[in-house]
Amino acid sequence: MRYSIEIPPKDPIWRLQIYAHLADNLSFHTIWLSDHYYNRNIAVAATAMCMVTKRARIGLGIMNPYIYHPVSMAQIAASLSEVAPDRVSIGIGAGDRNLLDSLGIVQERPVERVRWAVRTVKELLSDRGRSGSLGLDFKAWGSPPIFIAAQGPKMLRLAAELGDGALVNTSWLPNPERPLGLIRKTLDEVGRSSAEFSIELEALVSVHEDPEKARKTVKPYVGVVMQGLSREMVEELRISEATLREIRSMVQARMWLEIHRVVPDEAVELFSIAGTPSYVRSRLEEVSSIGLDGLVLGGPLGPTPRKAMIILDRIVKEFSGSTSAQGV
Repeated sequence: MRYSIEIPPKDPIWRLQIYAHLADNLSFHTIWLSDHYYNRNIAVAATAMCMVTKRARIGLGIMNPYIYHPVSMAQIAASLSEVAPDRVSIGIGAGDRNLLDSLGIVQERPVERVRWAVRTVKELLSDRGRSGSLGLDFKAWGSPPIFIAAQGPKMLRLAAELGDGALVNTSWLPNPERPLGLIRKTLDEVGRSSAEFSIELEALVSVHEDPEKARKTVKPYVGVVMQGLSREMVEELRISEATLREIRSMVQARMWLEIHRVVPDEAVELFSIAGTPSYVRSRLEEVSSIGLDGLVLGGPLGPTPRKAMIILDRIVKEFSGSTSAQGV
């Protein structure tokens, strides 16, 4: 079982380097970077973080083919691999429909678009991809695995068919067994061994001795998740349309300091793990028991990220009975 973290690149580069250096000296397997146009550029942030790490993998994600052409994805990953040989992972997904709308981008045929992107990146990073008119004139150091970020059933199936792994969205936190079952069924159908595929769940986490501070810190992130929920999930979880409309407008306006007032406490319980260290430990231990290959502890991590990383590292070591959260 692997335990990784996600760090949203919303802080200055020098601070991201501090976080990365600390994570590298703890036991987290991968440091994933989330990608939103209003935060720091992930290619720049990832390069800076690679410069101060020696062990942890750096995850580029989640890039989407509406903003990044697959050639750019492959170019970024291959270039980064020169700074961190064999330590680069790629995350590809469809992106957030509402955020793409705010950029004037229509999210058409997302599954097929992601399929095209993954196949193209694989081609470009392979030996045969370095010939002809479309290709890179340099070779990646190692073979960066491609994780497909998935929420809906079609994208989950695509991940099992084509990816090296799946990053299951935190929106599945209320019932993580369902996407796992679908992925495993698809792996069987296409004749892929589970040994060659990694199923990892991203769970928003916020830990602090004061549970109210932990919940307030995670609410903007929960808001981003909520405004991107599928229609089926909204109906199944009986989420108010009026609340969703308000959250969407606040996310688009990036009203992060105000959004906690409209994100319901029950949504925090559904889509994140936020509270005291003992509460977070019990929830993480529960989620870890369902047969995942990896668990990504998603940002914000806590009101004080550095302190939260130390607490979370201790927590996963305690309940996993190991001195390392890296797994195999």
